[in-house]
Amino acid sequence: MTTTSAPRQTDERNTVLESRASRRDLIRGAGAIALGAGFAGLPGVIAAQESTPEARALVVSPRLPLWDVTTDAVTAILDGSATDWAEVDCPLPLPIRRIGIDGVDAAGMTAEETVADYEALVAALDTNRGAVAVAPVTMLDSRVTALRMDGVDPFLAIATEDSPVFHVGIAGDMIPGRNVNLHMRGYGDFIFPWRRVAPLMQQFDFSFGNFECVISDTIPFPEDTAANALDFVMPTDAIEGLHLSGFDAVSLANNHSVYNGSGWGFDGFNDTTANLQAAGMPYFGAGQDLDQARAPYVGEVAGKSIALIGIDGVTANVDFPGSWMVTDESGATASKPGTNPLVEDQIMADISALAGQYDIVIPFFHMGEQYHWMLSSWAIELSRRCVDAGATTVITSHPHVTQGMEWYNDTPLFFGIGNFIYDQMFTVDTAQAHIVDLTFHGDRIVGMRMHAVHTEDFTQPRLLGPNERVAFMDRIWRSHDFIRTHVP
Repeated sequence: MTTTSAPRQTDERNTVLESRASRRDLIRGAGAIALGAGFAGLPGVIAAQESTPEARALVVSPRLPLWDVTTDAVTAILDGSATDWAEVDCPLPLPIRRIGIDGVDAAGMTAEETVADYEALVAALDTNRGAVAVAPVTMLDSRVTALRMDGVDPFLAIATEDSPVFHVGIAGDMIPGRNVNLHMRGYGDFIFPWRRVAPLMQQFDFSFGNFECVISDTIPFPEDTAANALDFVMPTDAIEGLHLSGFDAVSLANNHSVYNGSGWGFDGFNDTTANLQAAGMPYFGAGQDLDQARAPYVGEVAGKSIALIGIDGVTANVDFPGSWMVTDESGATASKPGTNPLVEDQIMADISALAGQYDIVIPFFHMGEQYHWMLSSWAIELSRRCVDAGATTVITSHPHVTQGMEWYNDTPLFFGIGNFIYDQMFTVDTAQAHIVDLTFHGDRIVGMRMHAVHTEDFTQPRLLGPNERVAFMDRIWRSHDFIRTHVP
């Protein structure tokens, strides 16, 4: 199957690849630029003074739906002329409460409250989402939000050659079959589902997502004979959507890579892996045997290595059987292809070994009960044990709704990040999802944002606007607070 848009798609793909390569070169030099310029003249941070030589940032609670401010807004916050966040373009009106940190120069801001240290600040911001403080950039981690000033990330002020600052993007479930495929075929545009989110995805320095759809030009499309088919197929032309979005790799550790009810056996899986390889799109979490399925995808950004593994906890859940499982033999073995099975001892051994070899290790689980607002307690506890084994963070998908997040030992974990490309629009919960945006300083996660999306036309996600994002993030924090209360 071919389309008239193929040359255009190739041009767009080349542009994305060239842009990302140039950006990664810039990341490598960011530290030298920052150190050479000095903090006083560096955009994105509060100007240093002789008494305070280190870069400082304006920090707020992650619960405040605000990531960017102008220099004028910073001035108004510091001098007290702004009293409500709505005055500085925050979509949520809240009184501004200024907090000082003992021993930290607050850049002229008069504090209404002073806390003893950074941990006390984190606690204060957690309980009052209208609070704001001035803090050294070197002090910060993902439990607070460092506001970008005029679009510039304050963490760039502390970037060095050995500890670069870069962004990793993670997308949820991509299932471009059924209605998505019908629309692509009808429009004659096989990258249509990705077009409105590709500009954001292209900005990440490294990105990956969960892909659970057969890629084949020979297997019939199930939706042509069954409108509600639960088997999904897309043509090879649509792989260009992954390239357009700048994905470095995709996980195949899920319940639609191998399992099907149409009697294809392993034909669909083998077509998918062969077509991804032919298109130059790496995958992980599945393979022709268990060794391949367990093997990580390893990428690099500015000299920092990133290892990804995928785990199928739906059609290959060995250790935690339950109603969330699909009874099938999709898990790979020493002599059979398939997905990487959920065997805890094996997973922990893999994470521990990878943590000794690579700077950043991220397991991507496919697990949990569908349409539940919170991940099962066994899965939350399993995710925490991954951190104990050496994981940098943990990502989960599959339930088709967002399930919040938590910090475990100051490490952010993201649960059920939702439908990225899928035709489920029957509730707001299934139609909306988020792209996880992690800021790294070297091998540390120092910032996180969640870019919410909403699926339209059963096919194409778009980014939510600021006001829409408020309601979406309220659901994230609802789940977060429930986890904190019920799975301590």
